[in-house]
Amino acid sequence: MSYHAKTVSFEKMKSLNQSTVLNMIRLREPISRAEIAKLTKLTPPTVSSLVNELIDKNLITEEKAESTNTGGRKPIMLRINYSAYYIIGVYAAAEVIRVILTTMDGKILSDFRKDIIELPSKEEFINMIIESIHRLLDDKYINRELILGIGFAMHGLVNPDEGLAIFSPHLHLENVPIRERLEKEFHIPVTVENDVRALAIGESWFGQGQGIPDFICISVGRGIGSGIFINNEIYKSSFNTAGEIGHTILNVNGPKCQCGNNGCLESYASESAILKKVKDELKFNQTSILAEWLNGSQNDVLSIHLIFKAAKEGDCFAKTILEEAGQSLGLATANMINILKPSKIILEGNLFDEGDFVLLPLKKMIEKYTFKSSQEEITVVCSTLGKTGMVLGAVALILQKIFKTGEW
Repeated sequence: MSYHAKTVSFEKMKSLNQSTVLNMIRLREPISRAEIAKLTKLTPPTVSSLVNELIDKNLITEEKAESTNTGGRKPIMLRINYSAYYIIGVYAAAEVIRVILTTMDGKILSDFRKDIIELPSKEEFINMIIESIHRLLDDKYINRELILGIGFAMHGLVNPDEGLAIFSPHLHLENVPIRERLEKEFHIPVTVENDVRALAIGESWFGQGQGIPDFICISVGRGIGSGIFINNEIYKSSFNTAGEIGHTILNVNGPKCQCGNNGCLESYASESAILKKVKDELKFNQTSILAEWLNGSQNDVLSIHLIFKAAKEGDCFAKTILEEAGQSLGLATANMINILKPSKIILEGNLFDEGDFVLLPLKKMIEKYTFKSSQEEITVVCSTLGKTGMVLGAVALILQKIFKTGEW
């Protein structure tokens, strides 16, 4: 029994060392074996052995250096063979299921989207996901044995350890066994995570979070969530529920939130809250161009885009609504900054893509209510990945297992 334990321990260490070497190549490519040994503190024979095994797996390639600093023989340089294997990423929200197939560098080879028109039952939801993945795989022929894993970014509360969607408030679903059902159907390892935490991981691999050890990613849509990166790791808490900024309280006497509490940020600044506020107050603001558009012959339907359109045309009512949403977001963000002190805030959502009507008041509130020293510099930026960041984050769930934890 003890011999078996030692064998398992050795294999685990070997796998971790392989991932250490692989990640070093990813970060520094092209890089020589000697440089890897120096940077990782592994012995040269160990590095050579690990590199040879990674070459056998087709994970890395060799090439001669273009020049040498010593004037001797040109060293053999190593690179990741990103196209050798594939990853499936899935993003599931209340209105859409999106599935992508990528190479190991996040390059999208195939992309399938299924809109959710009516709220599905638990079984209908799982079947929609399975059907979407099959459609993706049918669209592009690949050797399924080369798929490293399925990463799944799921709206709501998630238990990553069990691969379970605990509660999805906008889908009204509980305890959805995502990993169990997908692994049974496809025989591919599945990793499940909350969508905004997956987005933050995606930003750290492909977006505004690259090379940043501490940042917060805030996503605003039908709901509001955040992904917190601390010391180059996503923070989940012991309960896997960290980052619920949307349910921090701004006013205990505020509007009712769908979670049951009053005055949550989500009830002030989510897309749903903004639309509700416009509908409730438009009857008192009949001079607004929105009233003209919605009652006129254009048959316009109230949307976030329409509110921004009115604001861009100088409509005071629309501008005020958006400014108040930005102030609420800025206040909640300032509180998070005061507690966690990240070096960067990354914002994702349509509210930040349509102009500065929300972004500017948000930044002003952060500047006003953040307690910091003169040496602290905290930047606020918009995501360049957008909603694709969610599904690329799902892909990154698999990548971090391969490159960082040795879970093959």
